[in-house]
Amino acid sequence: MDNKLLGLTIVVVAAFAVFMGFVFFSEPISKFIRASGINPPSTQNSLIFAWPLELPADGKTKSEITIFLRDNEGRGLQGHEVSIQSSIGSVQEGLLTTDSKGSAVFHLTSQTPGVAKIEALVDNTKLQRSITVQFE
Repeated sequence: MDNKLLGLTIVVVAAFAVFMGFVFFSEPISKFIRASGINPPSTQNSLIFAWPLELPADGKTKSEITIFLRDNEGRGLQGHEVSIQSSIGSVQEGLLTTDSKGSAVFHLTSQTPGVAKIEALVDNTKLQRSITVQFE
């Protein structure tokens, strides 16, 4: 009877070990050994927001442009250089570094009425998404 109990215990422990192996190693092993922040930015998953989207062209009222830099899995990336380009108006900040959440905040003003197309560059690579702001 003790041999049956010992055999059953070995089978249960082996099954548990296999199960835990699948749980912890279902992701590529590189995910576990890669240092934080080494993932490359995703030009498709990164986001760009602006608020307000319509504002006076008085050269004083600011639209806040926020870039959320993400990797391929949607996690925020810290420590990457971000800049934005606008077809009209001027950006107060030049080059910013993303914070611990992967965000960088810029401010845009314009004295020229029209639609400003805003694009972001991350490590000298253009993001796929852009946004427009209306100056009236």
